[in-house]
Amino acid sequence: MKVVCQGAELSDALAKVTKALPVKRSNPILDGVKLTAEGDTLTVFATDLELAIEKKINAEVLIEGECVVPGKLLADYAKKIEEEQVELDATGENKLIIKYLDSDVSIKCYDADDYPVFNEVAKENSFIILKKNLKDLINKIIFNVATDEARPSLRGCCLNIKEEELEGVASDGYRLALSKMPIKNNGIVDSIVVPAKSMMELSRLIDDEDETMTVYVDKNYIMVDLFHTKIVTRLIAENYISYSKIIQTVFNTEVTIDKKIFENAIDRVSLINRNSKRYCVKFDIKEDSMNLSAESEEGTVNERVPISLKGKDLTAGFNSKFIMECMKAIDEEFVTFHFTTSTAPVIIKGATDGWLYLILPLRVIV
Repeated sequence: MKVVCQGAELSDALAKVTKALPVKRSNPILDGVKLTAEGDTLTVFATDLELAIEKKINAEVLIEGECVVPGKLLADYAKKIEEEQVELDATGENKLIIKYLDSDVSIKCYDADDYPVFNEVAKENSFIILKKNLKDLINKIIFNVATDEARPSLRGCCLNIKEEELEGVASDGYRLALSKMPIKNNGIVDSIVVPAKSMMELSRLIDDEDETMTVYVDKNYIMVDLFHTKIVTRLIAENYISYSKIIQTVFNTEVTIDKKIFENAIDRVSLINRNSKRYCVKFDIKEDSMNLSAESEEGTVNERVPISLKGKDLTAGFNSKFIMECMKAIDEEFVTFHFTTSTAPVIIKGATDGWLYLILPLRVIV
């Protein structure tokens, strides 16, 4: 393999695909990035066997071929020579020579024959969605994903693909986030579970624009094709929790509040117990106000914020970290807290029906 390309394009491609490199090494060759020169294109590819990212860039291909190079080292080096024209020469035995200006560097290569082959994803079933809508859906739910190994399905996001709607759900067992977006369906109604890492990287790679994108769904994989960038991820082969059964629809107390005022207040209140594992903040709802209070060995704090109350007075406690994280993801002026009892989950909604958050309560002394 021997090609000439622009350093900026090479650096950009490597920055994107190295997001698929494994965090923990299981096989040394997976630390590598595969470079394939063919026609007038250099294809840069990386995978951890769960997520794969491919990026194509324009190149003058002098000799077609392929090589596998340590990914992070190559990415770091390419970043230093972004402004130069670069020649990549892997015609020698087991090494890649990078030439720029009057300089060169030699990097040892892995055996390309040992690099894993990622299965092609069938394109029979797919749906079309706006880039900005998929990005927003992911950002509204991703922080609710579980981080422990106990329940594999909760380490991913559930995507329910319906006739005209994509419903995304994430939960760690203590809270749940749900977001909905319109789609154009091309022959698939299914429920799949996508690993959280893959969803996060997808959100980072797609633009916040009104352009459409196609998501292809196969039996064990999904693929997103973003023109010169392709993202493929293996699905989690486990059924997701039956979350619809735990989302209440009848409430005894509904509190509508200015999101910004509430967010600032709970942020201040939670400072007093920021070193506590519970992050417990007490909600005391009466008439036209909500009193937020917290205590620790360091002291106590109370904040009163105005509300619009529909229904009964109520006192309950919640993890302030969970509350603040969902507030940061909400871009509406007002939010409504829906309660049934002080020991039941609270459901947080906005003016639209496009999203909701469910959070389990903590025990407090009333």
